[in-house]
This record gives sequence, C-alpha cells and structure tokens, in this order.
Amino acid sequence: MFVDACAIVSMMAGEDTADSYEAALLEAPSPFTSTLAAWEAIIVLSRPDQLNCPYSAAEAVVVEWLEARRIALREPGSPLRVLSYAIAVAEKHGIGKRYLSNFDCFQYAYAKAMRAPLLTLDRLLRETDVKTLP
Repeated sequence: MFVDACAIVSMMAGEDTADSYEAALLEAPSPFTSTLAAWEAIIVLSRPDQLNCPYSAAEAVVVEWLEARRIALREPGSPLRVLSYAIAVAEKHGIGKRYLSNFDCFQYAYAKAMRAPLLTLDRLLRETDVKTLP
C-alpha cells in the first residue's frame, strides 16, 4: 500500500482522520511511500501551526516515524511510467485549486505504477481509477 502525504501528516499530527489511516496501515503487509510524499509531509509538518521547525528537523521526525511503522521509502522501476500516469490523471481530473494538486498527481502515479492501493481519504484521489483505502 502506498501511504500518501496527507495520511502521514494526519497520523503524525493526530488529526480526526488518523484512526482510519492507522487501522488500514495495521493491515498492510508492506506499506511504502515515496521521497516526494515524504517531502510534502515534511513541508507541512515544519509549518508554525505544526512542529514549527526547520525542514531538517521535520525530516528527522518524519523519517523516524516512517521507520517505526516500517513504511519503506521506495521508488518505482520506471520513472517514465510514473510521469505518464501523472500526466494522464492531470488531464482527466485537472490540476488546480478545485482539482488535484501536483503532489496528488504523483502520489496517484506512484501507486498506479507500483500496482498498489493508495492510503488516502482525499475525495479527489478517491475518484480516480486507483484503489484507495481506507
């Protein structure tokens, strides 16, 4: 299962959706995420309303958190396939304020390229053709 940045932030920050994510994560045999998803989580968690710290400090916290939950950092075998999937989902669902974000397109593409369900509660990502959990 691919763990998206929103799921990482939700669980680390103890948001309302954290329990749903945690339950799905407990059942996943080999959860993973990408460096891009980890980067997005680091950006969000370093903000003043979160950890209020430099990116490097947020990186240490996120990496430790991922390791403690055995969420591997993995990259797909074919970067061209990921790029192609990201472009296809952007063309189909759009990019922008009321559509998918750039990060969303790539998290979708990573999950699709690796034939894995996507751990997300994001409504727009749930409308794509990739399987989502919870």
